[in-house]
Amino acid sequence: MTLTYMQDIYQLKKKVKILEEEFVIQDDPVPSVKDQSTVTPNDIEPIHEILKSQVLSLYSQGLTLDQIARQSSLTKEQTISVIEQQ
Repeated sequence: MTLTYMQDIYQLKKKVKILEEEFVIQDDPVPSVKDQSTVTPNDIEPIHEILKSQVLSLYSQGLTLDQIARQSSLTKEQTISVIEQQ
């Protein structure tokens, strides 16, 4: 029974590793449609509270600023601004 248990654990770990690798591949950044260099302060819209909550949650989970910016569709500067406001 112990051998079967160990084999099951091995198979599960193998599947989790594959899923994690697929998740990292899907986490690659998508090219931005809008050129960030053409954004002026007047073009910046206020950040919605739900998006701010998401950023703070991801930050508390230990994600990097780049990862948070990608997942929240914000610039890195906006992400930093949201975190600094809290």
